[in-house]
Amino acid sequence: MAWRAYIVDTITGRILAPIDLPSFSWSVSVSDSSLATTKDKGVGENEVSGLKLPWTAIPAVSAGERNYLLAPDRRSIALCWHSSLDDEWSYGMPVLCGMIGQRKDSALDTDFSLSSIMGLLENRYVVREGKYGTAAGSTSSDEISFKNMSLRGIAAEVGWLATNVKPGGQLPIDWAYRGEKGSHERTYSSWDIQNLKASDVLTKIANVDGGPDMQFRPKLSGDYVRFDFTAGSDGDVYLGQKTVHRLTYSPYGGTLENLTIDHLGPIMREYGSGSGTDKAQICHLSEDLSLVNGNHEPWPLKENAYSDSDTDKADLLKQHTDGVLNANSRPLVQFKGELHANDTDENGTPLHPLGSFWPGEIMELDINGFPSLTDGLYECRLMQMSGDETDKVSLIFDAMEDPMA
Repeated sequence: MAWRAYIVDTITGRILAPIDLPSFSWSVSVSDSSLATTKDKGVGENEVSGLKLPWTAIPAVSAGERNYLLAPDRRSIALCWHSSLDDEWSYGMPVLCGMIGQRKDSALDTDFSLSSIMGLLENRYVVREGKYGTAAGSTSSDEISFKNMSLRGIAAEVGWLATNVKPGGQLPIDWAYRGEKGSHERTYSSWDIQNLKASDVLTKIANVDGGPDMQFRPKLSGDYVRFDFTAGSDGDVYLGQKTVHRLTYSPYGGTLENLTIDHLGPIMREYGSGSGTDKAQICHLSEDLSLVNGNHEPWPLKENAYSDSDTDKADLLKQHTDGVLNANSRPLVQFKGELHANDTDENGTPLHPLGSFWPGEIMELDINGFPSLTDGLYECRLMQMSGDETDKVSLIFDAMEDPMA
């Protein structure tokens, strides 16, 4: 039970060859997991770092073959977890796949980074072909409008426009939810090109109050690695799941190790500012003073400021500011811990192999004997998992209202 890595064609997702990665660090998230007083949730990221490979690890015998297999942008690296549930000849379960970025070669080895789907979408813009500055001195007045659609439906259309419709833009992504109906609308004006980076547009959709979780999950399709664009609905912003995994913690052992709990006090007011300057700047105040007033021991007032100079509509600024306040208006706790993907039951069956759970999903934490927490079962949403070339996986769960406050 271990990691297997493969070189993949970026545009098609076709697996080209296995590759030996002696060491690496990885991380998969569904959104921002920081326990912060002001945060935007963002869109899930996949990151791989620490890739420094000796030339002997590359399945090639000539300079031409090495450059073919490791061509920046044109090639990607997929990390798959192979457990005892998989046939020996199978690739395993894809957990991450990233495009080879800037590469530095020496006489002994090669060093490069990987870009996630969201990283690649930083270099794609949501504009129609042939509609932007096609004549000398011309203006660009084209608008892309979506009406009566779900937020994830709009996000899928944005992704489609930034990939499949562009020459050389195709990526192995299945854009589910295209055309899905709802009550939302968005307009993207081509002249506002500095705010139409595809990654930024998706992030802003996720960041509004009630915005859906979004994630790009790799999957196998024969000899190809593809991605599912997965997002929550207007009615349930969280990602769906088939199984709720349970982890156990106690001072005497369990599947959750090295448990820590972070605590943070509440924010009662969020001062939001949008586009404009001086007296013309768009403003909105979001507040919840229920912890300051009332028949209970009061909390001291804490205020914060949120700024987004790209937001030029008052109702959209309100959604963003309300979302930030809602995430921080109660005393918070955040659980962190570790598990081992190679842990098995008494029959040798893997308990929590990688690929069987993902950030964005609910996990039950059965916690007993922790000094500052009442024994019990706590339902938490996994926000980020990370690790290295071993089977150890670090987990960060979503901040939740402090049950002991």
